[in-house]
Order: sequence, then C-alpha cells, then structure tokens
Amino acid sequence: MEKRKHTLSLSFVLLRFVAGMFVTMLLCFMIWSLVMSLLEQKGIICSGSEINHQVEEILGTSNGRFTEPDECFPGEYALYDAKGTILKTNVEREIAEDQKKFSYVSGYAAHLSRRTYADGSTALIRWHFRKEFTDPSLRQTLPPAETLGLILLGMGLLLSLLLHTIWLGKFLGKKLKLFQEISKKVAAQELDFTVPHAGIREYDEALDAMEEMREALSQALTSQWAAQQQREAEIAALAHDLKTPLTLAGGNAELLLEEELPQNHERLIRKILEATVRAKEYVASLLETSSGKEEAFTKMQLGEWFEKLRENALAAAEAKGVKLITDNRLEGSWRIQPERLQRGIFNIVLNAVEYTPKGKTVYLEGKMTDNGWQVCVKDEGIGFDEEAVRHAAERLWRGEKSRRTDGHHGLGLWSAAQAIRAHKGELVLGNWEEGGEVLVRF
Repeated sequence: MEKRKHTLSLSFVLLRFVAGMFVTMLLCFMIWSLVMSLLEQKGIICSGSEINHQVEEILGTSNGRFTEPDECFPGEYALYDAKGTILKTNVEREIAEDQKKFSYVSGYAAHLSRRTYADGSTALIRWHFRKEFTDPSLRQTLPPAETLGLILLGMGLLLSLLLHTIWLGKFLGKKLKLFQEISKKVAAQELDFTVPHAGIREYDEALDAMEEMREALSQALTSQWAAQQQREAEIAALAHDLKTPLTLAGGNAELLLEEELPQNHERLIRKILEATVRAKEYVASLLETSSGKEEAFTKMQLGEWFEKLRENALAAAEAKGVKLITDNRLEGSWRIQPERLQRGIFNIVLNAVEYTPKGKTVYLEGKMTDNGWQVCVKDEGIGFDEEAVRHAAERLWRGEKSRRTDGHHGLGLWSAAQAIRAHKGELVLGNWEEGGEVLVRF
C-alpha cells in the first residue's frame, strides 16, 4: 500500500498553533498600547509621570506657596496652617482633620508628597503613580484607568487563547472523525471504500494501519462468504437428495398398509410412515433454512402443539423400549415457530430416550407458570456430569472421548438451544433423583 506523502507532523501543527497564539497575543498588546497612548494624547487619561509633574507644580518650593489644583487632579490633598488647622482640601474634612491619619498611604504605587512652607503651613498630597482618568465622574464610576486597561488586556489575551484552542480542537477533531467514520463502516461490514487522507503524519500512519485492516477484513469476509455459500449449497443438495429415499420409504410403507398384515406389523408400518412424513418436513425446513428463509412466528394453541410433541416422543420411546409418561397442562396460545420449536424440544426428548435404559421411564411435562410456560423432560438414565451441565448445549460438544463413536455429533442439544434462544427462552440442564433433567422456560 502506498504511504502518505506531503503531510505535516503533529508537532508542527502544535508549533503552528503556539506561533499563531503568540502573534495574536502580541497584536492584542500592540492594540492595547496604541489605545492607551491615544487616550493620553486626547487627555482622557494621564500617566503616572504626568501626575508626578502636577504634584511638583502644586507643591512648589518651600519658599513659594501652595497652588490649589483643579477638580481634574486625580490625587487627594490637604493644606494645614502652622497650628494644624485645615486651610484647603479636596476630601471630607473629617478625613483630613487628623494630619497623621491623612499621611498614611497604602496600596500599589501609592505615594505621599509633603512640603512645609516658610510661613509654617504644610501641604500633604496622596496619589498613585499610575494611569488615571482625568474626568472625576469616570474616576468615581470606573476602576483606575491603568487597572481597567490591564483587565481589558488580560481579557483580550484569554480570548485569543480560547479562540486558538477552539480552532485547534475543531481542526484535530475533524481529523479524528475520520477514524470514527471508518470504525462505523467496518462495524457495519461496509468495506467498499477508500481510507481518506488526514494530512497529519501521525494520523495518516494510523489510517494506513486501518486501511490494511480493512483490506484484510474484506478478504476474510469474502472468503467466509464464499465458504458459507458453498456449505449452504452442499446442505441444500444433501437435503434435496434425502427427499428421494424418504419418498420411496413412505411410498413402500403405504403399499404395505394395503396388504393384509398382522395388527402389530400394521402398527409398526404406520409408525414408519409417520416418521418418514416427519423427516420430509424436517428436510423441507432444512431446504428453506439453507436458502435464507426462516419459519414465520404464528400464534398457536400450546396444548395442541404439546400433543404433537407427545406423539413424536411416544414413537421414539416405543422404538427404544422406554416408557413415556406425559403431563399436558399447557393452556392458551403463544407466538412461536411451531416446526422449529417442535424439532428443538424433540431433540431434547430424543437425548433423554437414548440415555435411558430399556424398561425405564422418560417424563415429559408441559405447564403454565406465573409469567409464561415451560416444558420439562426428565429421564432415568445416567444424568449429566458437571462438565456436561456447562457444555452439553454447545455446538459439536460430545463429552468424553469414549462416547465419540456412539453416533452423536454434538448438534442435538445445540440446535435445541438455538431454537429456544430464538423464542427468548431459557434452557437449564441438571439432574433429579433418578437421572437427567432438562427444563425449558418461556
């Protein structure tokens, strides 16, 4: 498979993200600096150095005099005479009356400027070396200009980081969606597609591996489908060929019934005829299954369905010389696949008959339960060992090696379990006092 070319590495994509974020943040800082500079030029804000110059002009020299500032001055001042009486201030007199308390300053970039004049008066000015609004109303309603500017700058930087992160997430997420789309197609076994190009080297290496997996899976499914088609064709051919000897056997049985025969012989021939009819039904069902068809679910009287099961079971028990005791307490109707479920439960009965010694008994019971119905098959045979309880319903499981030559192929209980599972039923294997017990609950 051809490897991807002209792709970017993931580290380069991340580096490009960092570089783009840095450039955007730098642009935010430049815009912030330009706006602050324009506001200073327009006189909307004043810098810390400008405020410092205003303070020097207001205080003058010790041989000069105090110059009262206008209301745009961003600092607080108080002028005291030699006795400490307030002469001028721009704060409440209660605050300025205590000269020692007014002299206390705190906070970032806070300053106190003091000047004592020749006449004994003293001027105190509290101010901050920072950018401030020149309009008193703005200073009262907004944070200091420098603080507000830093807040806006921080918000701009955070917004830049957020936008770049969202862009990176969407960019990488779009690439990751390729894996999600491919996984969904593979899960649905829709393998007729070409794995796309992500444009990121690490992603494309993973996509190349997925392409190899897709090709391997496609080949495996194609081979499996071909093998399945061949197997189904062989089953269909075998089932079709079985119809001929069954027809011959049934036809000859019918001819024999036209002859004068002893009563016990006639009864046995009728059993043979019933068995061939039943076998032909099974073959017809097998042909339908091999062609992909499935028996429809129909509403059927449970008591009637059980009676048919009892007749088939009785024939099998008599042929083996085993007694059969049945108890039919099923009532009402239920949606089932009659023939498929009949074959499945009959396999359980056959299994019980085969492992029950001649002269012993097999018990077949059907009854209603609180939320459904059940069929119970008990025998007086050897019962199930622990391994059989766990595995007897598995396909091709035949227990101990010594029993592998008895004609069993490990399909009877498995096919029964498949039919029961199709009806959302439960198959429980176990033992009772005299032998094995199989319980089927619906």
